[in-house]
Amino acid sequence: MREVHLGYKAFDVHELLCHGIAETGGLYAAADIKVRLLDTTFMPDEALPENTFQVGCGAALASFLAGQRRKVVFVACDRPMFWLYGRPGIDDITHIAQGRVATFPEAAPPAKFLKKLLADAGVAPGLIPCRDDVSRLALLSSGSVDAALLSSYFMPAEVRQRECSELAFVGESLRLPTTGLAVTQETFEAEPELIAQMVGIYQQAMKSVFQDDNSLLCATLTGLFGMPKTGLDQTIDLIRNCYNAFGYTCDAALQISIDAMAANMQLSTRPAGELYEFKYIKSYN
Repeated sequence: MREVHLGYKAFDVHELLCHGIAETGGLYAAADIKVRLLDTTFMPDEALPENTFQVGCGAALASFLAGQRRKVVFVACDRPMFWLYGRPGIDDITHIAQGRVATFPEAAPPAKFLKKLLADAGVAPGLIPCRDDVSRLALLSSGSVDAALLSSYFMPAEVRQRECSELAFVGESLRLPTTGLAVTQETFEAEPELIAQMVGIYQQAMKSVFQDDNSLLCATLTGLFGMPKTGLDQTIDLIRNCYNAFGYTCDAALQISIDAMAANMQLSTRPAGELYEFKYIKSYN
């Protein structure tokens, strides 16, 4: 059995839904692959073990723009699943102009997404970096901040139960391949068969996201991610709106994404073809 490490930043449906389906549905086992999850939040690239895939395609793009050699071989989600919420009593983004917003650490791509979102809205609140969604939501619910940027660790229906209002959805205005499968250039060159296997598994998992029979998807959401069965249909509709059924994004949209991220990071842009390579995507009739 071949062992693979799968690096992630957040244990949520945005990053790990395809993995969860592959694990729950026995797709890895059928391919004779053993996947070990690896939290890479505080792990430098040079410390990653061999055969490491990363689901954070936004992070791969940031590394690529900073000069690292990366390849994104599968796109799972290209509507970033991050929401800006206001505390009880705040229901419009203009109301936080003089307020405080709990956000991601500065180096994380979502922090850059938020800055663009706020700039487009013409507001400049104070930004408070926090370690994770649990901390950000706690600050929001307690009224310690006026707004918070949260990932899919807490889905919108759960946040609304705390009487917090959705102010903006990042994926509404930003199309960017944020999750999927990314590898180093060295792995891309050395392990073509393994990459083809992983991409094939993720394509099978993606079919389960969009097929009429929701049984495997529901089992993954309620089992691995601990979501309540109530309101699951609404969550599935939201996932299908954000996820990419094809596993790739067209070249024009990719270049726009790279240009926007480069401008946000104040770095020179680079050609999309140097980062994105979808030759392992299979066509299904």
